[in-house]
Amino acid sequence: MSPFWPPRNGLFGWPPAPARQTHPFDFRPALPLPPVSPVPATVAALLPQVKRKVYFAFTFSDVLRVNNVRQIGKIGPRESRNARTFFDRSIWERRSITNDEGLKNLMRNGVKHSSAVCVLIGTDTWNSRWVKYEISRAVIDGRGLFAIHINSLNHNVRRAPDPPGHNPLHLMGVYKDPNGRFYLWEKRVIIKNVETGELGWEWQAYEDYTDPVPLPRYIADIEVGYVMPLSAVTRHYDFIVNEGGKNLGYRIDVAAVSSGR
Repeated sequence: MSPFWPPRNGLFGWPPAPARQTHPFDFRPALPLPPVSPVPATVAALLPQVKRKVYFAFTFSDVLRVNNVRQIGKIGPRESRNARTFFDRSIWERRSITNDEGLKNLMRNGVKHSSAVCVLIGTDTWNSRWVKYEISRAVIDGRGLFAIHINSLNHNVRRAPDPPGHNPLHLMGVYKDPNGRFYLWEKRVIIKNVETGELGWEWQAYEDYTDPVPLPRYIADIEVGYVMPLSAVTRHYDFIVNEGGKNLGYRIDVAAVSSGR
């Protein structure tokens, strides 16, 4: 079994058993993870019957595929049993703010008034500064967190799917320092060999938020000096393979409940 794919146990798939932690100098590439199985109906039936608010994090270049996902909460439920609709907290219809602090404030307010953050993964989502900031706010504010690969949806021009992109949750993690405090860290591309130009990955402190953060409820603990990738302790899905149109409400509930929301 791949070290990037830890088994999960418990009724809702947490806590991990055990989740893999990585040393800050981990040069393995951030490959996309395989999709997990759909939420079982027996599990979904036990989740609270509420209409939750979800914040969708995505890059604007993927907006046509993104709208396929977002419209599910607007045009009515497609789930045959225990249908869940949801409130969409996305912010990208309002794009007049262009300065960094204005954008951060808009994102903070959007995440603050949601139960969970759903990262919609396209080809280049992993490289978006703002998607990473939205992920960071989910950790800072104690919101649920999960991801959905959307490249399996047909492209609007080519009428065909694209290869899956890197999971941004694999590039963001929580680090425990020698004083027992937790910080957000980010895996970045660096030059491993200046002579050959060979590239690698390295965990570094996250620059857009440098204060200590609370340990998410879905992480049991982290060893001192190590990083817990968020992908190791959150769920992710493929929109087509895992029937996203039928199960998205359930998945919002699962992520929210795992964070205490």
